[in-house]
Amino acid sequence: MKFRGKRTISIILIFIIIIFLAGYLYYIKFYNRPSKIPQYTKSSVNSVMSKDSIGPSGKLIFETLYKGNGDLTREEQKIGASLYGKSKEDIAKIYSGWSIKEFRNDRIVLYREKNGFPSDYYIISSSDGYVSLFKSDGNGGRSLVEKTDISVNNLNPNDKERILNNIVVKDIDEAYSILANLSS
Repeated sequence: MKFRGKRTISIILIFIIIIFLAGYLYYIKFYNRPSKIPQYTKSSVNSVMSKDSIGPSGKLIFETLYKGNGDLTREEQKIGASLYGKSKEDIAKIYSGWSIKEFRNDRIVLYREKNGFPSDYYIISSSDGYVSLFKSDGNGGRSLVEKTDISVNNLNPNDKERILNNIVVKDIDEAYSILANLSS
């Protein structure tokens, strides 16, 4: 009977091991293979929003260097939803008149150079031989604000040279102060 009991226990243990191995092989065959359904993991999300694309909380900065006086204007805005996930090449196509000075996922700096002066600057110059005041439009053009009765030929050589080379100021009050000094 002792022999029969040991034999029964051995058969039961072998049977349990066989069932365990069969279950394990079944699991490997049917449950442990790659799924055809896309898996959204943390790594796949990070690859979409990598350092080579724009994130949602960044800034878009436009820098314009005006060749007329060397001033650099800077305009900042939040990156719009239409730019999220865009690459450097996509941004270059969208803003074709600009060069990309800096590109990070939280900050893009676009740069360009323009002739003339920034908008709302005032230029004291010559028009038809008379000292005149112009306002810059920011695109290289200017509009006449006032034409004075001060003849450029009647100015001293230093002031005449300054007028012919354009006097550029940011403030209208400063412009009128210069005109007043020229007329005296």
